[in-house]
Amino acid sequence: MSFVNAVLRAVFDAALGPFAALSPIVPVTLVALLSGVFALLVYRWTSNQEALAAVKRRLFAHLLEVRLFNDDLRAVLAAQLRLLRENLTYLRLNLVPLLWMIVPFMLVIAQLQFHYGYEGVEVGGRTLLVVDLAATDSEDAAAVGAEPRPPIEIEVPPGVAVETDGVWIPSLRQVVWRLRAEEPGDHELTVSTGGEAFTKSLFVADPEGGARWVRRSPTRRRAAILDQLLYPAEPSLPRGGPVERIDVQYAAASISFFGLFDVHWLIAFLVLSIALAFALRNRFGVTL
Repeated sequence: MSFVNAVLRAVFDAALGPFAALSPIVPVTLVALLSGVFALLVYRWTSNQEALAAVKRRLFAHLLEVRLFNDDLRAVLAAQLRLLRENLTYLRLNLVPLLWMIVPFMLVIAQLQFHYGYEGVEVGGRTLLVVDLAATDSEDAAAVGAEPRPPIEIEVPPGVAVETDGVWIPSLRQVVWRLRAEEPGDHELTVSTGGEAFTKSLFVADPEGGARWVRRSPTRRRAAILDQLLYPAEPSLPRGGPVERIDVQYAAASISFFGLFDVHWLIAFLVLSIALAFALRNRFGVTL
């Protein structure tokens, strides 16, 4: 999974990089178009197109029954039961292509989230760096807040300032620092503990504009399968190490939907993917 994520990061960084200074609705629309075409091809190759067409015809016929015999309660109820049965059949026929699509779509959505789901920290702005440490044999002491803070240090590059000492929260096994962004760009923070060093990226937005919509990662986690699937923006932390996760707080972002209103990018992506797939279904000869 780590190799797959590394490849996908490189592919999406290269593909979305030319659009970094543009409105994100442009690349989101392009990816939605490709996703809609991919969905149509999956439907054509994996679904029973004849059965789907037949069940849609029966659904339309039962809807006409309800309309034509609306003064006959028994006929209307019978038609509605047949509608329910055909709807269940329709859902069953759609299950196979949906199973084929769910993993590729999750991989695409996870990558896009780290490009368009978060705002970068502004120059002069502040954020928190939160480090979760692995559990030790002294969990009982941690529960009552008596465990001393483990030795842990951070190093920041020029352009980032540490405003506070690390605050140790024993019950959560967390150490928290407040950082101030001083210069725009991608910065690499280093956390050292247990004789090991771990890095974490921090993106500071350029107030003059430029490449605003680039990959930014609010969290780096251990190499569990689910975490690698949901948080692929940075390489995973090693299993069995002293650090479980490292977080940087970013504000959630919204994008302009063609200048009409602001919306979360995922809503725009799903709406556009579905709309484009339906618009192109006849050209691809696919029954949805």
